[in-house]
Amino acid sequence: MTAIDKFIRLEAVGWWFEAGRQEAREVIVSFGDATLQITSLKDVPLTHWSLRATKRIGTRGEAVIYSADPEQHEVLEIEDTDMIRAISAVTSALTPPPAKRKTRWLWRGAGLALLLGALSQSPPLIYGLAGLTTSPARLAEVSVSLREKAGLACKGWLGQRTLEDMAKALFPTEVPPEMVVIDGLDTLVQALPNGDILISKQALEAYSAHDLMTQVMAAWAHAQNGGAKSALIKSLGPVGALRYVISGRFPSGLTAAMPAHLTAEDYILARDQLLSLGVSPDSLQRQASAHGFGLPLPQTALPEFMLADYAKLQGICAE
Repeated sequence: MTAIDKFIRLEAVGWWFEAGRQEAREVIVSFGDATLQITSLKDVPLTHWSLRATKRIGTRGEAVIYSADPEQHEVLEIEDTDMIRAISAVTSALTPPPAKRKTRWLWRGAGLALLLGALSQSPPLIYGLAGLTTSPARLAEVSVSLREKAGLACKGWLGQRTLEDMAKALFPTEVPPEMVVIDGLDTLVQALPNGDILISKQALEAYSAHDLMTQVMAAWAHAQNGGAKSALIKSLGPVGALRYVISGRFPSGLTAAMPAHLTAEDYILARDQLLSLGVSPDSLQRQASAHGFGLPLPQTALPEFMLADYAKLQGICAE
């Protein structure tokens, strides 16, 4: 028994509205052979709709409104609950089989696979997309994770206080970046994607106060111009970056990426910050010259307060 056979004897009263008529007409609604028959109360055939084309287009109170054409030249309103359920059951039975819908989803999946394949062949596009979808909050989150994995040194309150004083002196802003000393860092000075500064314990032995402040400022400038964020994303590789774009999560086990060479914009930002503090940019100038950038700068001296903070930090961290 088909769905139509089950309801072939079912009839209900409805209201039929035809375009061009001022008022709706009371009619009898019944099932025919794959059609919905509409007749007058005197049993005069008025029209018939294809059940396959009949669609539910709205409701009015408990009544359901149907139409069988996109322009809705004819509209049928039915309140009878049994007839509403019957129309729903029959039209559902006449919808295209699931196999066709599955085929449509297969085509969509194949299209998505082709798109992902094309993207995987264009690393700059993937890295750019990953950068656009990475918010400052996410950078702060991953930066905290990277810092915790690095192995902190100078954990005592005196060392932390000295580092805070140095950060405030170098970056007199409302919220200066956090500076931490790390034991066993691959690079002597490195900025995290959110601008926080990692200083290796070995840097305190290798650098003078002047050189260390210059390296800190250069790393900070590189992060401010997006270099640390870019290095982090590129460390994932094209496939990893694409996974990150899709999932929105950085992989576990992520380590701080090695910084790329500073750009001319990085050197200029670091220079301007040093000059605003009255710190000599000579060391930065030598570093820039080694990479083909010229920075003609006036001679300045390192402030005494910075020399004192540096000497204090060296003593604390050496203990």
